[in-house]
Amino acid sequence: MHTFILTYQVQVAEEEHIDQKVESICLEQSVELPLQVLSESLADKIVGKPVDQQQVGENSYIVKISWPTENIGGEISNFINVLYGNISLQPGIRVLQAEWEELQGKLFRGPAFGVKKMRERLGIADRALSSTAIKPVGKNASELAELCYHFARGGIDIIKDDHGLANQEYAPFEERVTACAEAINKAAEETGRRSCYFPNITALASDTVERYQMAAELGVDGVLLCPHISGLETMHQLARMEINLPIMAHPAFSGSLTTTKDKGLTPDFLYGQLWRALGADFAIYPNAGGRFSFTVDECKAINNAARDSKLPFKQAFPVPAGGLEFENIKHWLETYENDTVFLIGSSLYKHPDGIEAASEKLMSIIVEKTN
Repeated sequence: MHTFILTYQVQVAEEEHIDQKVESICLEQSVELPLQVLSESLADKIVGKPVDQQQVGENSYIVKISWPTENIGGEISNFINVLYGNISLQPGIRVLQAEWEELQGKLFRGPAFGVKKMRERLGIADRALSSTAIKPVGKNASELAELCYHFARGGIDIIKDDHGLANQEYAPFEERVTACAEAINKAAEETGRRSCYFPNITALASDTVERYQMAAELGVDGVLLCPHISGLETMHQLARMEINLPIMAHPAFSGSLTTTKDKGLTPDFLYGQLWRALGADFAIYPNAGGRFSFTVDECKAINNAARDSKLPFKQAFPVPAGGLEFENIKHWLETYENDTVFLIGSSLYKHPDGIEAASEKLMSIIVEKTN
């Protein structure tokens, strides 16, 4: 029987016993029935089995559970259900790790591009990359395209839509993407250096696929997707399509999964491992020191997971965002190393000389620091 292993951190309350709680996880995530009503053969075939258990605190344990691969039924949606379905409603259970080797290829295929192929496509061998977002929501297509143009002239590597830009009447998707792609091309003709434009395609699953196809037809370089809004499996579907535009994943609507220390998924598992397995070439996450709550160690763990060569997928670019300023960009360049995309927004918009000059300054810092 083929199996895969998931690792959990399990906290027990005063009235709980660890063995009983682990057994309840094994039953809840498989048969959802008490063990005594099951035949021995069915229980042996279907129910998860603990294979390792270590106490790491007064009431805290690291538990590895082996699950029959057949329980997934060859579907990513059901893997997610087995991973953290009913137990997401219970306290004290957090997902730490997955054994991806058994799942790779048969279920997950990872990024279509990854770090190496993206560097080849961009013609950038080893320095860190820059990114920014065109915003705010409320500007029309021509105004957003003008922002694209000046960011591109300033040398920003990847210019993405703000994740709030969708198909609003003041900047409809097709009109906005057409205008921004033309602005990128215009800047490239003038400077001899091409920036990339990633429009936001987040929508209902069927509309997301349609916008992905339209974005490719309109000549963009990649896409932005909020997988927890459009659907995690939708991202994997896009990554497997022949269109094959790189995907930058945005963490909107995922915060409750990663910001509670005793339940959910660790940030490195969700953004660095699971997103990567599902096809994200770039993983945006909220950086330490900004308006969000991740620590430096958590951010480093995300970076390490996204780039971990031991995982059976192409490496992905981690994309720290939120709180990056000119004053601290050198520090983060030293801390996170070169296979990182630094997403900086407000600091560019606030620059007294305008976004083009700000972009040039940012690029000079990145090039000087990482070459």
